[in-house]
Parts: sequence; structure tokens; C-alpha cells
Amino acid sequence: MAETLSPMNEDEQSIFSSLHCTLSPISKATGSATFTLNDSLCTCLLNGPSELRQQQDATNRLQVDVTFQARPGTSHTNSTATKDKLIEQWLETLVHSTVLAEKYPRSQINIVMYEEQNLSGEATILACLCNTLCLTMLDANLPMKYAFAAVPIVQHPTKGLLSLPKTKDELICTTYFVFVFEITSNEILAMHASGEFDMKLMEQAISIAKPAAGQIFQFYRQELEKRLS
Repeated sequence: MAETLSPMNEDEQSIFSSLHCTLSPISKATGSATFTLNDSLCTCLLNGPSELRQQQDATNRLQVDVTFQARPGTSHTNSTATKDKLIEQWLETLVHSTVLAEKYPRSQINIVMYEEQNLSGEATILACLCNTLCLTMLDANLPMKYAFAAVPIVQHPTKGLLSLPKTKDELICTTYFVFVFEITSNEILAMHASGEFDMKLMEQAISIAKPAAGQIFQFYRQELEKRLS
């Protein structure tokens, strides 16, 4: 991921002001990270890869277990339990899509995601979780096909499409997108959308999200370089 960093313009500086992370906050984990995106804060810890016990699985593959824990005080209903399970499945898919699983046959990775704070909406917290996961995988030095970065986009009733929206803007929006890009060619690795939209609006959202993803990747580089310096 090493490359020469160019000076940031005002838009790029505003993006960077909404991002913050800490690498290896949990020393006993193989890898860990906290990541803040505007008013959402997540923590992730990863342990492994470790060898599967015989009674767990007889197949010759990498097993990924993700546990998502919502912030304290969140009411637990059937609806929220279902949503939490979908989040876990989505994050597991991201790990399987990016880690070089063939290097770890009959092994397992255990990941715990914590939603520490979420004053924003669903788009921002989902993107925050994805980016925290990627930073944790990088911190654990897992061999990966590519790093990934998630960008939330909302359709504001008067301002149009907004990337990395402020909380006050996101909370009045009913349509949003979360795009996950991979670093090698900045192509979409995964996406989630909610609300009413057509293909034209989605394509516009993608064009806005791509440069934002590039800035998040630049943020990753800077944070990793700080750790190595």
C-alpha cells in the first residue's frame, strides 16, 4: 500500500477531519482497531488464524466467526436481532472475499465487533463497521487479496447526494447507499442500499463514493505508516 502522498485539498481535509482510528488498542488480540466516522465509533478485535478443533469442523477450509455487539442500552427485539445477524453475515462475507483463505486450511478466525457509539444513521454505522474490520485485518497482518473501504452515501431532500454525511443530514434521509471498494482498482466489492432509487441515482452515488474511498485508503496508509515509524 506504499505510495507517495500528495498534499490534500480542502475537500480532502474535510473528509479526513471526520475520520479517526487507533491501531492495536487491545494488546492481547492478534489484531484490533477502533475507527470513528463522524458520530459513529466502532471497535474490532480479531484472534487467529488458529487450528480448528476436530469436533468443530472436518472440512479443509477457513472458518470465520463474526460476533456483532450493539452499543449498551440498545433494545433487543426480534427485528434488531435479525438485523444484527445480517450485519454479522455481511462482515463474514467481506472477510471470505478478501483474505487469502488457502493459506489457512482447517483454521478459524474469531472476530468481535463492538458498536461503541452511533448518533448517526444506518449507512454511517455500517460503513464504520466495515472500515474498522479492514483496519483490524491489516493490524493482524492477515494476508489479503486487497484492502477495502466503505463509503456511506445518502439522498438528502434538498442537498442531493452526500458522501460521508453529517449526522444532522443523514437523520432526515430515507434513501442511502453503502459501497465497499477494493483498493487495487477501486471497484465495488459489496454494496447495501435502502429506500427508493433508480439505476441513474445509484450510478451517481457510485461516482461520488469512489473518490471518497480513495481518501479513506489514503487515511489507512497514513495510520499504518504512523505505526511503523
